[in-house]
Amino acid sequence: MEMMPDEEYKILAALQALDILDESERGAFAEKLKESAELTSELAAFEATIAAIAYTAPPVPVAPDLKNRLFQRIAELPPTPAESVNLKPIVSSKTENNTPSLIVRSNDVKWKSYGVPGVSLGKLYIDKKKREITCLMRLEPGVTFPLHRHAASEEVFVLEGDLIVEGEICHQGDYIRSVPGSIHSSLTQGGCLLLMKASTDNEMLVRSDT
Repeated sequence: MEMMPDEEYKILAALQALDILDESERGAFAEKLKESAELTSELAAFEATIAAIAYTAPPVPVAPDLKNRLFQRIAELPPTPAESVNLKPIVSSKTENNTPSLIVRSNDVKWKSYGVPGVSLGKLYIDKKKREITCLMRLEPGVTFPLHRHAASEEVFVLEGDLIVEGEICHQGDYIRSVPGSIHSSLTQGGCLLLMKASTDNEMLVRSDT
């Protein structure tokens, strides 16, 4: 019995649902689909049936050691040569003077007299290029630090005690920043320990009334 054209299109609908038509067959079927509501319903029925097949299959238990065996297989694979993936070598950026981070232990700080009675300084780091010093400074109780001019910005963090700057009393945890060219003196009542970053070109001044 010769197959009727409509029956051929029903077969094409089944093949379309299975997604195995070639490009020319898919094009012809699409044109026919526009003309036939019945064929559209037929295709939808085939697609629904095929979609349900996966849910009718019995579940297959997964071996407990499947993941471990998979990772083992991956670990046994030979490494991919760098040339085949065009990898470039990783070059770490150079640190200052090509040296690692600087760590100064508190027990290693060497305290020296600053040249002002009751004031001592513990150097942490000197940047010769920027002409800056990072240091600890200790003022004994009642000490007044002489009048001086800042050659660059100066930053002071109060670690312990009190420091009076321009009439303001600063305590532990307070931060003071002086702008370049500013002039002042400071004093402490009970003594203090400061963390300071300052220019090595600061200028000590002498009061005209002394």
